[in-house]
Amino acid sequence: MDKLLAVSNTKIEENYLLAQELSNEALKIAQNIFYTKGIADSYKQLASCFLSVSNYGEVMQYAMQAKELYESLDDKEGQANCLNTLGFVYNFTGDYKKRLACNFECLALREQANDFKGKLSTLSNIGDTYTVLKDYDKALEYFIECLKYDLDDHMNAIVNFNIGEVNYYCKNFEEATKYITIGLEYALKSGFWQITIAAYNMLSSIKLINGNTDVLTELDKALALATQKNAKEDIYEIYELYSSCHKQKGNWEEAYKYLELHNELKNEVLTQNNTHKLKRIEFDFQFKSIQSEANEIKEKNNLLTKTFAQIELQRNEIESKNIAITDSIHYAKRIQNSILPEDNKIKKLLPNSFVFYEPKDIVSGDFYWVEQVDEVIFFSAIDCTGHGVPGAFVSLIAFNMLNKVVLERKIKQPSLILSELDNLMRNLFSKSTEKVRDGVDMGICAYNTTTKELSFAGAYHSLFVCDGDDFKEIKGNRESIGFSIFKEKKEFINHTIEAKPGDTVYLSTDGYPDQFGGEKGKKLKWKNFKQLLCDIQSTKIHDQKEELKQFFYNWKNDLEQLDDVCVVGVRF
Repeated sequence: MDKLLAVSNTKIEENYLLAQELSNEALKIAQNIFYTKGIADSYKQLASCFLSVSNYGEVMQYAMQAKELYESLDDKEGQANCLNTLGFVYNFTGDYKKRLACNFECLALREQANDFKGKLSTLSNIGDTYTVLKDYDKALEYFIECLKYDLDDHMNAIVNFNIGEVNYYCKNFEEATKYITIGLEYALKSGFWQITIAAYNMLSSIKLINGNTDVLTELDKALALATQKNAKEDIYEIYELYSSCHKQKGNWEEAYKYLELHNELKNEVLTQNNTHKLKRIEFDFQFKSIQSEANEIKEKNNLLTKTFAQIELQRNEIESKNIAITDSIHYAKRIQNSILPEDNKIKKLLPNSFVFYEPKDIVSGDFYWVEQVDEVIFFSAIDCTGHGVPGAFVSLIAFNMLNKVVLERKIKQPSLILSELDNLMRNLFSKSTEKVRDGVDMGICAYNTTTKELSFAGAYHSLFVCDGDDFKEIKGNRESIGFSIFKEKKEFINHTIEAKPGDTVYLSTDGYPDQFGGEKGKKLKWKNFKQLLCDIQSTKIHDQKEELKQFFYNWKNDLEQLDDVCVVGVRF
C-alpha cells in the first residue's frame, strides 16, 4: 500500500489519472484491513492528485477527511500536511483569513513534530498569505526570516520569488526584478516549474508596465511549460499577457485573439471550481460529521474492541517467537565471534595495527582473519554475500575454507589462496539443486617477515598503500569468489611490494564507502573514503580506528546502517 502511494506521488505530474488510480487502489487495501493511517494517507494523496489539476472541490473533500483521521491518530505531521493543502483551497476561494488560520495551525503542528523543512515551507506560506492580504510589511518579515536559514534550491526559488512579488505589488520594480530573477535561477536549477512559470509571467508584466514589449520569448517558454503541465490557471494568465503585449504593439487582431482565449479558459476553470460548491461541500461535511458522530463512535468502538482482542493474541504470539529467534541469533553471534582472531593474537602478529569492525545486525557477513604460517603473516578482510543471518552462514563456510587452504595445505601466495577458495566454494554450491548466487569478496595480504615483502590479491577488493605523502591503490580482480556472472574466470593476480618501515596498508569491505549520510544524505563513495585514509596518516595507527569510527557515525548520523563494515589497517 505504501509503495502504491509512493509511486502515485511520482506520477502526479506526468499521469494524473494513473496517480489517482494507484491512490484509490491503496485506499481499498487500507479499508479492507481497517488500517486507519493507510486510509488517511490515501485520502491525503487523492487530495494531492486533484490539486494537481486544480479540482478544488475534490481537494477539499479528501483533505478534510484525511485531517479528521490524522487527528484521531494524533498524527501531527499528517494534520499539518492536510492543513497545508486546505490552505491552497482557501487561497482559491479568496478566504484569506481562513487560509492564514490554516497556516498558523500548520506551523504549530510542524514545530511540535520537529519538521524543520515543513516549518520553512509554512513560514513562506504565511508570508504569501500576508501578501494577498496586502500586508506587505508582514509578508516581507516572514520571507526575510526564511532567508536566515540554509535553504535548498527549491525553497530559495520560492522565497526569493515571493520577495520579488511583494516588491512588484509595492511598485518597487527594480527590487522586484532582482529577486524574481534570483528565484527564476533557483527554479530552473531545481526543476521547480510552478515558480519558473510565475517568474516568467511577472518579469514579462514588469517589462510591459515599463513599456518594454520584448517579452514574447519569456511568454513562449512559460506557455510551453504550462501546457506540458496542464496548468490551466497559469495558461489563462499567460494568454492575458500575450494580449497586453500585442495591444501595446498595436497588433489588435492578435490582442483580441489572446483575450478571447484568456476569457474562455478562465471561465472553464471557474466553472469547474465554483466557490459556492466548495463552501457547500465544507458545510455538508461538517454537518454530516456532527450528525453521525455518535453512531460512528459506537461502530468504531465495537470494531476496535474486536480488532484489539485479535491484535493482542497476535502480538503475544509474535513477541514469543521474536524472543526465541533473537535468543538463537545472539547464540549464533557467540559462535561467529569465536572465528574472529583474539586481540592478543593480533597484537602479537601485527603490533602496529587496528580493526574497525561494525556489523549491521547482530551477526555479520563480514569478518577479518589473521594467521601465521612459518615466516609469513596473513591478514584479510572478507565480505560474504548479504548481511545478518544469511551472511553469517556464508562467513562460516568461508572461514573454514580459508583455514583449510592456508593452515592445512600451507598455500602462501595470495593469488593461489583465492583460486583455491574459488574452486572449493564453486564445488560446494554446485551440489545444490537450486542456483546459488552466494559468493565472497575479499582482499588478503601475506607479509614475509624475512624478505619484508608484502604480497596481495583481491576479489573485488583493493589494497590501499600509504608511503609517506604518496597514496596508491592496488586493485584486485573484478570478480568474486564462488558465484560469478562470467562463464570462465581469469586467474587471480598476485601483487608484491616492498613493505618499508612507516608504510601503512589498508583493507576494507564496501560497507564503509557505501554508507549514506552527510548533509545531503548521499553515499560516501570510495573516492572520499580514500581521501579520509590520506587525511589520518599523521595519526598514530592505534588512534586511527577511533578516527574512522567517529567519522562513520558523524557521517551516518540518524540514517540506517546499510551494510556490515570492516576496515583493517597495518603499519610496518
